[in-house]
Amino acid sequence: MILLKMNNSMRTKHILPFIIGILMTLLSMVSCNDYLEMPAQGGFNKDSVFINYRNTEKLLYDLYRNVPHILQPWGNNGETMGNALVAISDEGSSLTLQSAYNSHKVYAGTVNSTWFTTVTGRGEDKYNWHYSTIRRCFIMLENIDNVPDALDEVKGRIKAECQTIIALEYFELLKRYGGVPIVKQSYTAIEYPYIGRATVEETCNYIIELLNQAIANPNFPAKVTNPIEFGRATKAMAYGYKARTLLYAASQLFNTATPYIDFGANNKLISFGNYDKNRWKLARDAAKEAITYCESNSYAIVKNMDVNRNYTVACCKTPKDGNTEIMFGTFEDTDAFNLFYTWNFRGRRGGAAANVPTQNVVEFYSNTDGSKVNWDVKITTPANQPEFPYKNLDPRFHQSIAYNGCKWCASNLPVVQFYDGATAAVTNGMEGKAAAKTEQPFGYRKYMNDLECLSGNTLGGARPVAPIMRLAEMYFIYAEASNEFEGPNTQAFDYLDVILTRSGMPVVNRTLTQDALREYIVGERAVEFIAENHRYFDLKRWRRPIPTKIYNMKILKYADGTYTYEKIAPSVPGIPGADPLAIKTRFWADFWFLHPFPIDEINKGYGLIQNPGW
Repeated sequence: MILLKMNNSMRTKHILPFIIGILMTLLSMVSCNDYLEMPAQGGFNKDSVFINYRNTEKLLYDLYRNVPHILQPWGNNGETMGNALVAISDEGSSLTLQSAYNSHKVYAGTVNSTWFTTVTGRGEDKYNWHYSTIRRCFIMLENIDNVPDALDEVKGRIKAECQTIIALEYFELLKRYGGVPIVKQSYTAIEYPYIGRATVEETCNYIIELLNQAIANPNFPAKVTNPIEFGRATKAMAYGYKARTLLYAASQLFNTATPYIDFGANNKLISFGNYDKNRWKLARDAAKEAITYCESNSYAIVKNMDVNRNYTVACCKTPKDGNTEIMFGTFEDTDAFNLFYTWNFRGRRGGAAANVPTQNVVEFYSNTDGSKVNWDVKITTPANQPEFPYKNLDPRFHQSIAYNGCKWCASNLPVVQFYDGATAAVTNGMEGKAAAKTEQPFGYRKYMNDLECLSGNTLGGARPVAPIMRLAEMYFIYAEASNEFEGPNTQAFDYLDVILTRSGMPVVNRTLTQDALREYIVGERAVEFIAENHRYFDLKRWRRPIPTKIYNMKILKYADGTYTYEKIAPSVPGIPGADPLAIKTRFWADFWFLHPFPIDEINKGYGLIQNPGW
């Protein structure tokens, strides 16, 4: 495995499990704290890196240290206390009793450009990390041909990897900031350029240009065939990022003549400046190309197992464990205990409730017959059936969410007890509000399904897989883009049906209108990609505010063994008398559709224009 440490604040992360250690002296040669990560003069001796392939390989794996995170995407525990992207969308919440959780700043609206995107700000993104990776990739591209003992096909593969990683980093910038400064080479301090923002169109075009170059490279493999190389970029990943980028380009946030805030002469920094229906066609065609390429190279939707297992394998397993669907993924490794601690619920499980699902999440799911549970009415269960409201929900729900009455793992431990006693004569549940100060009666289990009981309250040293990109996403991109371009169509329905039926859900109603199918896809993306870092950015690219009303569920147990489930609406600031279980209504402002650039970058005076509102 690779142990990659970023300064003093970056958590150790395993990208690939087959290199043990990276010489920190080599890492320091390509790292500094300024824009574009320019080293001090004389601080980078290229000859020491590119003198042989052994040293070059160490730099190669360092290129992956900033790939997107899922399970702890905001850095290490010391910075963010374990909050993930789920905690700032309607996918999740974090314990309000823990004031150090930085998600609370988002809920209250007390964030600024220093907090949100700087290395020291403990916010959602670290702006300069993207450029540090881009610079290291260009150093590799500019010098790989000088490595004397590397085969030509190895050099070609590395070039395509670098192009794909640069494209990945620019996509991560695009979806957060819109148009950004574009660099196409490494720079020294003397050559430091004046670089302002490119337009959204220029940024998108550059990403596609890089990906097309990688795709055209004959030495770029379709997939890694050696299990120890899991996590390296592949041609399938390049096809996938091309489709993903074009989907964002076609979506409502960017594909418009009227951006979310009028930016005057700078409108093209945050939008294309016009609506072009053909952008949806480009996204559709790119998704089809990705699907065709992947499926001709032994990728496939996981559907050869039980409906109660397919989804877990597709999301959380490696190819050697049967996952034919994952196009790019990493091992998320903070250490096993930290992962369990931050993604588990309170009570006997030992969790910190840094990231827990909400009642909103539960309402994403349908029953297996396609109907919906009416959560707006109080539900009373039969005696001794705490799981009653949930038992017929989509199998993906049971593989993703822990709920009252579920069996957390294959052991003799009691079922999960997210309830309080209705009277003093009834013992409170061990994970309920009274016993454990639980605020939401749910927990995430998606990444811990097979791991949760390996060793008491830890993961037994196991490392879950973070699914950065799955073939299922390409199916969804095709369905969404083709619906927007031409309306409902057979291929879109067929692709959606594959995803639904592999989890035991009914096929899509073929009579849906374009508007209805759009909303259906919005709902199904929320289910299929729960806690995979899509929802937060999906809502933004659709130009839909992040929901501010977060609902809760009050669960009481009675002496006769029955339970009641009562949905609790969020409280409104300034209006007293709310239920004690009510979650405060969260903050949203339209200028949050795009992130702010760090204020210290704006103040350097090289032409970086701040996004409107910040």
